[in-house]
Amino acid sequence: MVNWRRQSCALVTTVGMIAFLLSGCGTSTSNASGQTTDTKSQTNQQSDPVRGGDLQLDMSQDIHSIDPAVAEDVLSDEFVQSMYDQLVTYKGTTNDLVGDAAQTWDVSADGKTYTFHLRKGIHFWNGDPLTADSYIAEFERMLNKKIASPGESLIDPIIQGSTAYHDGKSTTISGVTAPNPYTLKIVLTKPEPFFLNILAMHFFVGIDPAWIQQVGDAAFGLNKPMGTGAFELKSNNNNVAVLTRNPHYFQKDEHGNQLPYLNQITFTYNNNTELDAMRFERGETAFLGFNTRGIPSSAYQQFVSNPSLKQDVLTSSAGTIWYMGLNVQQPPFTNVKVRQAVEYAIDKPLLVKLLDNQDSVANQPTPPGVFGHVEDLPSAVNYTYNPQKAKELLKESGLSLPIKAKFYSSNDSSTLKIINQIQSDLKAVGIDISPESTSWGTFLTLNAKGNQPSFLIDWNQTYPDASDFLYTLLNSSEQPANNSTMYSNADVDRWLNQAQTDTNQEDRANLYKQVTIQVMQDATIVPLYYGKYIYAIQPWVHGYYINRNLEEDPLAHIWVDPTHQ
Repeated sequence: MVNWRRQSCALVTTVGMIAFLLSGCGTSTSNASGQTTDTKSQTNQQSDPVRGGDLQLDMSQDIHSIDPAVAEDVLSDEFVQSMYDQLVTYKGTTNDLVGDAAQTWDVSADGKTYTFHLRKGIHFWNGDPLTADSYIAEFERMLNKKIASPGESLIDPIIQGSTAYHDGKSTTISGVTAPNPYTLKIVLTKPEPFFLNILAMHFFVGIDPAWIQQVGDAAFGLNKPMGTGAFELKSNNNNVAVLTRNPHYFQKDEHGNQLPYLNQITFTYNNNTELDAMRFERGETAFLGFNTRGIPSSAYQQFVSNPSLKQDVLTSSAGTIWYMGLNVQQPPFTNVKVRQAVEYAIDKPLLVKLLDNQDSVANQPTPPGVFGHVEDLPSAVNYTYNPQKAKELLKESGLSLPIKAKFYSSNDSSTLKIINQIQSDLKAVGIDISPESTSWGTFLTLNAKGNQPSFLIDWNQTYPDASDFLYTLLNSSEQPANNSTMYSNADVDRWLNQAQTDTNQEDRANLYKQVTIQVMQDATIVPLYYGKYIYAIQPWVHGYYINRNLEEDPLAHIWVDPTHQ
């Protein structure tokens, strides 16, 4: 399913990371990202890069904003990531954090003070130097009420002085300072073991405040950006956006070659996914990646059944879970026996088959490859398809059959296909659900009110940590916008709150395991399937990879060579 919900940072107060280093470091390590690639793409990444060349790309939607503090959709992020630099970023396909504009960093023993040592000699496209003040300026914009950044809650109140600045009670953020031009110091109100991952988000880049003051916020977010990144914006108009190579970019590849390799990238907006697939098949566009949200569903079977096109397919786990939410405050799902019956009644392998095996069966809220995923989930809460067990639980519930409830969802074709099958599975055991389908946007707005008895929804990873799933979806403090099942369990809240500030990763893993077992026993979330990225890359495009934390095409690392396929 290609219309997964992009996490709305305006609603998210906590997110996750994998490895937390308590003293001087330049990188952090973590578990694998879960990517699987074909032989072609692995070979391409090992080949000697060729400099030059242009790319033609389609994009599935128009650009909302290229202002780093405002952009939040996948397409806008793609441009921001290409034009700006964070302090830290992810290495290749992994969850490992490495320095970007920061060469090294230190974290205090109490986990509350971060000191970043910036690379010297980085300049904006206009020649202005990138300094620690460039990052302070971005933090200030994110906390500025007039900017209304969707990422504001990621740093307020966790950074000292953030709330006072946001509320206009201070003219500076006391917890963000620059001891010298190339040292940035950030002090937190409490330890947050995934704070480095927050800083790897596209929001937290260096900006040139003098330039923004000159051109204004509106133009800055539309067609007059000023970054330090691999590509500069040449133009953005008439549904066409053009990026050109930054000849002074500071990053190099592992062989010492300056990045990026490409000279120019042209994005053309159209909302016809079948045309996107056709243009790729004719060799007119370079890939169907994040720019188009992958291979269109309507063309998927064509790609996997065509021997030539099949060789171009690249897949990766997306860190996305689709689940059926059961509202514990709405009958009949106030009864735990009914909720557990639903867990057993749904044939998840059949759902995956209906989606052309583009997804994989889910058994818990946290996807594989994310820190906190439980590999050895106890059989008592590792629900499998068992209609007879479902019937027994419904009998134990004491409710008269058939049990009736409304079931809410979006109305796209893939979702409706799943809804129909779930309806059939539940009816077979004695639960009669009535589908209520609307547009995706309308559904999300209604879901955030927390009064839908049952619903089908997804949650998409932004950080490789169970906090991004368990805390956000199940902590009672997240009701109703994120925790729209209205689930509340005092033990779960306590464990999740402890994991938010515990800097011992082994302790955090154990806490997440306790949470997972308890919430699966309480059965407020029915995990259905984990999503995948299914992309298509031309054989003459090299260096393409997927990092599900960044959700962007790796434009700075791509090179083209039609003679080497």
